[in-house]
Amino acid sequence: MKTDISVLTEFDPTLFSCKEAPLVSLYMPTHRHAPENQQDPIRYKNLMTEVENLLELNYDRKQYEGIMAALRSIEEHRDSGIWRNAKDGLAILASNEKASIYKLDYPVDEFVSVTDSYHIKPLIRNFQFGSHYYLIALSADDFALYEGDFHTIEKLEMPEGVETRFSEVFDDFDNTLLGLGGTHGSHAPSYHRYGDKSEVIEKETIKHFRYASKIIEEHFASKHRCPFILVSLPEHQNAFREVSSIPTLLDESIEKPFYSMDEKEVLEEATSIIESIQKARIAERTDRLGSEISQGRASTDPREVAHALAERKVETLFIERGELVPGTFDPETGSLSYGADALDASDDLTDDFAQAAYLQGGDVYVLDADRMPSDTGVAALFRY
Repeated sequence: MKTDISVLTEFDPTLFSCKEAPLVSLYMPTHRHAPENQQDPIRYKNLMTEVENLLELNYDRKQYEGIMAALRSIEEHRDSGIWRNAKDGLAILASNEKASIYKLDYPVDEFVSVTDSYHIKPLIRNFQFGSHYYLIALSADDFALYEGDFHTIEKLEMPEGVETRFSEVFDDFDNTLLGLGGTHGSHAPSYHRYGDKSEVIEKETIKHFRYASKIIEEHFASKHRCPFILVSLPEHQNAFREVSSIPTLLDESIEKPFYSMDEKEVLEEATSIIESIQKARIAERTDRLGSEISQGRASTDPREVAHALAERKVETLFIERGELVPGTFDPETGSLSYGADALDASDDLTDDFAQAAYLQGGDVYVLDADRMPSDTGVAALFRY
């Protein structure tokens, strides 16, 4: 049995619809740099042994051969990007047909579970709004795209045949018309006067920026729902926004040329924007909760939230980080039963709630206890 192994950068909600046991969830902290990262494969091997022991206790070997083959393949390829380009945490969700790997931007506790559903609560933080984002570095001469998280930014390669320098795309490109020269590889911009050519400049700029937007939309924005942050001079921003239809292009931006900043400064500017939007979004939704509850459009009661999830009407779900609500939940009927206090963490109701919310297109936020709008471990806003 051959199991497909994929490294994913976005949530795949179809994973959560898989209920054919056994399903393995494995989490562990990893390290970005040597010498600490040299121990990561060893820790992984220990966790893999723990998974195999759990499988042997509860299933026949034929029922999990694909899972163990995939986990061993991951361990054996120690030179792969999984280990060589590790981040701060690793998550693996594995069935006999598919193993999905997520490299996380934050450390997680070591954890394994073998049940009939995946355990995703430690994974959610990596996919809350803005955990991954794109930077559009735009100048009068060219454009570039960078992918970022809260620790690093990395320039992305364009698809084969795609040019980013406007002079390579347009035969009539004339750099002397532009108000600002220089490219993203240059730290020495040169300035020119507009003179009487402002109309020509505006027309050419619109043409160039429309091309840049088209490339980004077709090859990146249409495939990824991450926010896009524009990095350029204010006058270039206005022109780009006039022609762009990137659905997740943020109103907030960095109004400086990309090449005028070092990587640390760009990262600080970008994460400041994302954190500000995150806080504002969470505050707006938690502030709404009180009035919405009084009108039957929100709840902090787990049973009411369970029924709302079954009716597919949860817009936003809040669950508490570190809070365990043991029990079982049927997403089809909304029936809920509480389990014993000592139940395994993989049976956390809030984890099941999160999976159901994702499957119906809802937003999920994992908050610390002091930011939760309830003391039940869960709260939800409804669509209607």
